[in-house]
Amino acid sequence: MRMTITNRMMMGASLLMMTFSFATKTNAETCTQVPTCAELGFTETNCGSKKALKCPFDQTKLFCAGEKCPAGYIYYSDNTCSENYTSGKTVVGVVAGEGIIVNIVNAGSTMTWENAISHCKGVSRGGKTAHLPTFDEGRKIANNSVAVNSGLAKISGASALTYQYYWSSTEFDTTRALNFYPLNSLTPTITKTDTSNVRCVFAF
Repeated sequence: MRMTITNRMMMGASLLMMTFSFATKTNAETCTQVPTCAELGFTETNCGSKKALKCPFDQTKLFCAGEKCPAGYIYYSDNTCSENYTSGKTVVGVVAGEGIIVNIVNAGSTMTWENAISHCKGVSRGGKTAHLPTFDEGRKIANNSVAVNSGLAKISGASALTYQYYWSSTEFDTTRALNFYPLNSLTPTITKTDTSNVRCVFAF
């Protein structure tokens, strides 16, 4: 029996409705939970001076546009940072690179490697405990020393990084450790019992 155009159209419509019904049922069975703000990248609650995007599901969760705390920015105890000093806030130090804050002053004197490690463990500022920088952290300080000194100059009582050797916590062997030298690319090693300058750092 030959099908009329009307019959063909009715059959097509029926097939379409059956397909839609099946697809809808399948989608309903395989739908997933809405992702969290953190999973979408909205992990911050304060972006400092940077622009912020708010999570559509929780307006208190933010995504900070651009690097939150560039080298040379002043870092505070409330985990915010600013390009210029903000009165009334407790300064931790100056950002030297991703995750590293430089203490605002050198240790009061030069010291041996082991004493430098112990000294930094005893330094705290704004609720954060310091450590002697690793060699990689020291290189961040050296590479960004101009920006760091610019930030230090904005803090009352801070002292600039100078052309001196500074201890790193990274050992070269059992008797020697690596030093870093701000403002240039020297990477000397010296005996741990010798004395050198100390600049403690904080992590963020």
